[in-house]
Amino acid sequence: MKILRLVPAVLIALCAARLAAQPTPLQRRSQQIGALISAAPSGFDTVFASSFLAQVPAARLTPLFIQLLAQTGKVLRVTPSQITGPTSGKFDLVTDKGFAIPATISIDAGAPNLVNGLLFGTPVPLAVNFAALVAEFGKLPGTVSFVAARLDAEQIVPIASLNPDTALAIGSAFKLYILGELVRSVERGERKWSDVVTLDPAAMSLPSGFLATWPAGSHVTLETLATLMISQSDNTATDQLLRALGREKVEAMLRTMDNHAAARDVPFLATLEMFKLKGSPTGTLATRYAAADVPARRALLVGETAKLTRDEIHPYADGKPSHIADVEWFASANDLARAMRWLRGASASVSGQPARKLLAVNPGIGQSKEDWPYVGYKGGSEPGVLNLTFLLQAADGRWFILSAGWNDPKAVVDESKFLGLVSRGIQLLRVP
Repeated sequence: MKILRLVPAVLIALCAARLAAQPTPLQRRSQQIGALISAAPSGFDTVFASSFLAQVPAARLTPLFIQLLAQTGKVLRVTPSQITGPTSGKFDLVTDKGFAIPATISIDAGAPNLVNGLLFGTPVPLAVNFAALVAEFGKLPGTVSFVAARLDAEQIVPIASLNPDTALAIGSAFKLYILGELVRSVERGERKWSDVVTLDPAAMSLPSGFLATWPAGSHVTLETLATLMISQSDNTATDQLLRALGREKVEAMLRTMDNHAAARDVPFLATLEMFKLKGSPTGTLATRYAAADVPARRALLVGETAKLTRDEIHPYADGKPSHIADVEWFASANDLARAMRWLRGASASVSGQPARKLLAVNPGIGQSKEDWPYVGYKGGSEPGVLNLTFLLQAADGRWFILSAGWNDPKAVVDESKFLGLVSRGIQLLRVP
């Protein structure tokens, strides 16, 4: 079950600066694999574990690497797209013929850290400009809402877009609005980042995140909850924070942060409520909720939905999209761009500074610190839903926003392909 994880699982927890400063064994092996895409690949036993070669011998690897060379060209660079741990991750092998080859790589934990798993995805042509990138987004099944923009003071200046005002399901990206309410309440003196809350047993959600395993009654500061909510997409941290701040106040923040789809997000759901609606034992609760008006929805949440326990529910049991058009959190690319603009402005004050820092704990897709000294990020996903939203500051001081969402009610979306396109979009932002 991948809803509300770090995009993706979570999704995209990569620190490019750390990798660049001191190459890890995983990064070194990824570079070696890129070098094997050649006319005469050799030395497999110095790169791959014997267990891997027993299943995929050199006789099979050699024509594979030669074929990739003929199809895509020589690998110029290897960039990480999703590091899931010290021994596994996803990489893009960028070639001189303008392709990115997605590669999922895993290595042994112990020295010499040989490769024990390798899976190549379908090579993706790299867009040479934003027009080509938008065209690639337009070829995806379902609907994409995308915007890349420059921030001039408080003005959002679009650079490229596709369906920028089309509201889509956004998964965990909704947590930006909870962060917004926390920033507002601190600015108004209603709350302090250091305020301590007690974990409420009624708001202990399901993973992602690790607070779900903590005992109810534990004490946590609001700043810790917010950091876990944004950087790890911790669902229990999210629900505890939503409960502490108040559902109605977060609903009001949707309009304050200029979400034009705000009416679709009322009532503003907790993650556990979403899990219960989509995983109820009868399988009908989400349908009834979607058909109800706002008062009836609120009654369902505090009544029948609240009575369900975590052990009773099985959301996404079949792994397929479920009610992504009517039981979710909704925003367009422009809505999320405006949310990031609001957070940038609100976090410029002394009281708001923690928000800017915690947005940068998990930078999402790995980017060079030399190109992007600051990367704020929040993503979200569930079956059929993917969103990646960035607030970026370039080395020359300019600010940019990129938000991309993808919904397909018929099938699970291709995360690797979408990540590659979004990564290319961030690269294109660097072009003067």
